Amino acid sequence: MIRPSTVVGMLVGLGALTCVQGGPASNATGDSERMRSEYADILALEGVAKEEIIAIARLLRARPDMAIDQTGKSGEYCLKSSESTMAHYAKDPATTKEDIVYEFPASPLLAAGLDPTRLPSLPALGKMEPGQWYYLPEGQVDPHHQHKMNGPTLLIAADVR
Repeated sequence: MIRPSTVVGMLVGLGALTCVQGGPASNATGDSERMRSEYADILALEGVAKEEIIAIARLLRARPDMAIDQTGKSGEYCLKSSESTMAHYAKDPATTKEDIVYEFPASPLLAAGLDPTRLPSLPALGKMEPGQWYYLPEGQVDPHHQHKMNGPTLLIAADVR
């Protein structure tokens, strides 16, 4: 009969051998360090900022299709909250004044009397002035996604840095 102390000793020895050989315990430590590094900005948040990012994460967990990766085309991640509304977030805010771009359907405001000729046309990517509303007519190419818009659109940028 094998004594319990012998079994414990064998398990400890096996665990040590696994760690030396780069097995699961070693990978767990590496994974923990990688996650801590990757999520450092989120882990540093406190209070309302932390709660807000958790609320957004819960929305995306429920509807991951709302997240759009446009980093290759425009350097942005996008949150498409409905068929006609979207927020664009710069991957690297240090490279643009368009840290966040909000995109809304213009049709309801046009129907209510908004005169689109009083708004500047949406400029090329990276050329928006923060706080200025822009108009993009239906069928024009959106520089953030490089496709024609299905309807008239209003956009505004924020430079949060």
